Amino acid sequence: MTPTSNQKTYTDLLIQYQPKPITTFDEYKEALAIVEGMMSGELTQAETTLLKLLVLLIETYEEEHYPMGEPTLAATLESLMHEFDVAPISLVEILGSLDIVNEVVNGQRGVSQSQAESLAKYFNALSPGLSMTATDFR
Repeated sequence: MTPTSNQKTYTDLLIQYQPKPITTFDEYKEALAIVEGMMSGELTQAETTLLKLLVLLIETYEEEHYPMGEPTLAATLESLMHEFDVAPISLVEILGSLDIVNEVVNGQRGVSQSQAESLAKYFNALSPGLSMTATDFR
């Protein structure tokens, strides 16, 4: 949706698209297509407002139909190790042994509070913008 000299008001857009709660997969796909189309151009203020509404409707549908559980320690650690190219051997000093590192990464073992704090400190040092806490590893 690109702005034209004949810009539509927010009310005009609401009438055209008639946004409502998304209840079916087809409605979900349709809303995604509209949002994708809107993201390809410069938007008017009214279009931006409609875009935000559609995104909220899409997020609500996704939360209901594609819920994401809380991340596990293993998933968090594996993701961070992959993102920062950290070899398991690099975590031996924090966790105690390579066997323990592998057990934690495989979800077979948890970590202590002090280990969780050390993991957070370790990964935060790799990326200043990261703000991991011990809670992220518990």
